[in-house]
Amino acid sequence: MKHLIRTSATCVGVAVLLAVAAPARADVVTDWNMLAGDWIVQAKIGTPPANRVMAIVQTAVHEAVNAAELQHPGDAVASAAAVAAANRASLVKLLPQQAAAIAGAYDTAIGRLADGTARSAGIAAGEQAAARVLAWRSDDGANAADRYRPHAAPGAYVPTTGVAAPQWPQRKLWLMRDGAQFRPGPPPALDSATWARDYNEVKALGSKASRERTPEQNEIARFWEYSLPPIYHAVLRSVAAAPGRSVAQNARLFAAASQAMDDALIAVLDAKYHYGFWRPVTAIRNGDRDGSPATDVEHGWVPLIDNPTHPEYPSAHSILAGALGELLKAEAGGQPMPELATSSPTAGGATRRWASVDAFTREVAHARIWEGIHYRTSVEVGLDMGRRIGALAVQQVAQAPATAGVPQALAPRGASTLIERVVARGVQIYECRPEAGAAAGGRWVLVAPEAELLDARGAAAGRHGGGPTWEAFDGSRIVGTVEARADAPQGAAIPWLLLSTRSVGGAGRFSRVSHVQRVNTTGGVAPQRACDGAAHGASERVPYTADYLFYAS
Repeated sequence: MKHLIRTSATCVGVAVLLAVAAPARADVVTDWNMLAGDWIVQAKIGTPPANRVMAIVQTAVHEAVNAAELQHPGDAVASAAAVAAANRASLVKLLPQQAAAIAGAYDTAIGRLADGTARSAGIAAGEQAAARVLAWRSDDGANAADRYRPHAAPGAYVPTTGVAAPQWPQRKLWLMRDGAQFRPGPPPALDSATWARDYNEVKALGSKASRERTPEQNEIARFWEYSLPPIYHAVLRSVAAAPGRSVAQNARLFAAASQAMDDALIAVLDAKYHYGFWRPVTAIRNGDRDGSPATDVEHGWVPLIDNPTHPEYPSAHSILAGALGELLKAEAGGQPMPELATSSPTAGGATRRWASVDAFTREVAHARIWEGIHYRTSVEVGLDMGRRIGALAVQQVAQAPATAGVPQALAPRGASTLIERVVARGVQIYECRPEAGAAAGGRWVLVAPEAELLDARGAAAGRHGGGPTWEAFDGSRIVGTVEARADAPQGAAIPWLLLSTRSVGGAGRFSRVSHVQRVNTTGGVAPQRACDGAAHGASERVPYTADYLFYAS
């Protein structure tokens, strides 16, 4: 039996607050992550909304750290200020009932940092990142109307407890194309041997009155009754606390994991409401009606824990564990895995530990059977779905250092591969045109860019011009349409962009490109001099540089 350790929640809270107040170090991200988890729990918002909040917060932190690093490379004060500001700005918006506690932690943390340019820049980076991510996710569908209709014959009673997050499958995703991208096949047919196996296993091991469930299985079941983000994020912190990790690495890891877990819940709720499969308590009390001779009815059967208020198939806990496990394996990169550990309020604060990711994910899956709320097929399918979503997070966020500073709102949708990065050096051409109502009687309008494109070796690769177009010397040519934009982290620079593209030239270097990101911009902003009557018709060529990242779908 695993050793269980009990801790004092009060002592932990004090330790975390003191840690957050310290100057920047590799675990400033994890310190704030722990606090964010505590505030989410106190807000009592439920598991799907809680994971959404954590994804928004950790994405803002990731982008804030990247922006601070661009402006003040290697500056611990800038990074710490960025992390604190991103947490405060996003959490106060998402958890207004916790605003006082959030503000207090922020004031303490910022007060411990040396005042100066780095701190100010970090605060600005954090606030801007939070505002950008909040705006991006403001219409993600989390507050859509509940249109769920219980399955019932007219006049027949059905239990009247509301179901959990029926609108979740339609939410805007972080990583997947749509909520059904990894929708599994249906649950086992009721006349199959698999169904009989699943039914009889959970009937024997998941009953509140079970005599076959061992004491350790009972402890594990009670442990994983808890489902809010802190139980999983503590496992993440086991890896994030490893020696030698940087603030940027941890920010990226927590963003990837939080996005994967938020998408995982969208995917699992899509499948749950699509199939509407019955929970063991319903099946076992109707075992004489499922058409299987191998499933005996048991009147009055109840599970060990209360049933979640959504359909059974697949298992949500399993998909979360699978997604997290896939990320942790990738993060380890073949090196020995640190001991994984987390604690559970539903087990009296006990801590459990695992030597491997597989041991951790297996335990989570088995616990749902021993709790009496899931079948074996459901937990196995959930783990597989989670691993596939985790792999997306590895590809798109966790292992994307070349694009680590790019806001997630500018990420190409779907499965896209970065195929080339080129540098542009040239000008943005503006013309002063009359405009009624403008302060000086006119405004500077962008006419076209004009730039040379250089490859990774510094060799000329092509030209960038109006349209906008990118043309390689081999004759391949693409034209772009702006899909999203974000302010440049540095002032006095043109925005960063995401553009979709189509080929308008021959086959060659650029013909496979489906999306282009314009990032790391300098200069190029409209002229500062007045566009008045004397200047109407005048043009100016404003120097700029940018990186263009080319993606293929």
